[in-house]
Amino acid sequence: QQQQQQQQQQRHTQQHHAPQQQHGSHQQYGRGGREKGGGGALAANGRSRRGGGNHSRRPEPKGHSSSSPLLEDFRTNKSRQWTVPQIEGHIVEFCQDQNGSRFIQQRLELGDRLEQDIVVREVLPSIRRLRNDVFGNYVVQKLLDFGTPQVRCSIRDTLEGEMLQLSLQMYGCRVVQKALEALPEDDLTRLLAEFHHNVLSCIHDQNGNHVIQKCIEVFNSRAKAAAARGDLEVAHRSQERIDFIINDVLVNATTLSCHPFGCRVLQRILEHCDDSRKNKLLDEAMKSHRRLLDDQYGNYVIQHVLQYGRVQDRDSILAIVVENGLLGLSRQKFASNVVEKLLKYGNGPQRKAIAREMLKTTNESSSVNLEGGDTSVVLLMVRDAYANYVVQTTLDVVPISEERTMLLKELNRHSEELRNYTFAKHIVAKLTALDGSTSPNENVNS
Repeated sequence: QQQQQQQQQQRHTQQHHAPQQQHGSHQQYGRGGREKGGGGALAANGRSRRGGGNHSRRPEPKGHSSSSPLLEDFRTNKSRQWTVPQIEGHIVEFCQDQNGSRFIQQRLELGDRLEQDIVVREVLPSIRRLRNDVFGNYVVQKLLDFGTPQVRCSIRDTLEGEMLQLSLQMYGCRVVQKALEALPEDDLTRLLAEFHHNVLSCIHDQNGNHVIQKCIEVFNSRAKAAAARGDLEVAHRSQERIDFIINDVLVNATTLSCHPFGCRVLQRILEHCDDSRKNKLLDEAMKSHRRLLDDQYGNYVIQHVLQYGRVQDRDSILAIVVENGLLGLSRQKFASNVVEKLLKYGNGPQRKAIAREMLKTTNESSSVNLEGGDTSVVLLMVRDAYANYVVQTTLDVVPISEERTMLLKELNRHSEELRNYTFAKHIVAKLTALDGSTSPNENVNS
């Protein structure tokens, strides 16, 4: 009887604790896969929670046993009109609390000089603790945004000698990025020196790569602003300050293109750098077009090459598409995006060349081919999960030409059979929409 009772008790305990174990596992792994390697857009700068937005990534401490009575009162008394002088002496504690941090940020932005002075007086001695705190880092960023020149200068002094270490930290890297935006350029020169001989280690780091991206973005933005004012000397100096980054990237262009963080840095160079520096990267990338075209990260670099590159860069990629076979590449997840970008940013002749590839025939078996002969490439493409989008883009951008006319004729001739295929239905719908139209959507590249 005792054994039976013990077994029943064990089963009851296992049933009671199993849901908690599942919930804990969900908390640990449930947010995975939100960020793509190429960045979107993203992806791109790693600061989506900047400004004290949604701080839900850290759960609220249970019971708040370590909180002061004042912070407990602040949490519970929402109707009270709080001001910074009312929490004087507890600023650092409030900075490390979700709601407290948000309140201080608001007061720094909307409050008067007295409130800012109180915050600065208490934050600066503890800034090394706050700048890598999940909530405190936002207060430091606000001080860089809205603080006086003297406050920014004080924060700059705390960064000297610690830029590299901060850049590799989850929240510290955000403070570094804000400092790059907010501090005067002459102040940044000394801070940038810490990245010399450490560029690649930063790029390979999940936090540090965002700092390198921000360097490229900020200094080129400042150079363009100076050039617009007619101050070419300042513009040239701004660009030269990050040449050590550009040079390290150029030497390692191919391997960085295939890296989940490195590919983002190359994209920023193509987006922001002047033509001379951008062309150096384009020349290096051209050596590896074939390798990068269907790489899970390199394809994003190739897409940027097509968008920001030269005519010869697009010609090089077009030649690879023709040589390797449009059908095969368009069926691949990453390469199909490259072909679409080639259509989007290519000129008229390049677009018509892709249309001609679609009109070629292949002996691949197809039930759409009712006559038993070879099948046109386009009829196979419209049935594929990825390639059908290439056809749709082609119909959108290919200029009025014999190639366009023949392409529409081939698709219309088999439109009834194509209705039986899931992905081909998109093409049938587009053909219906195009019916009666006189011209495609053309842009300046046509």
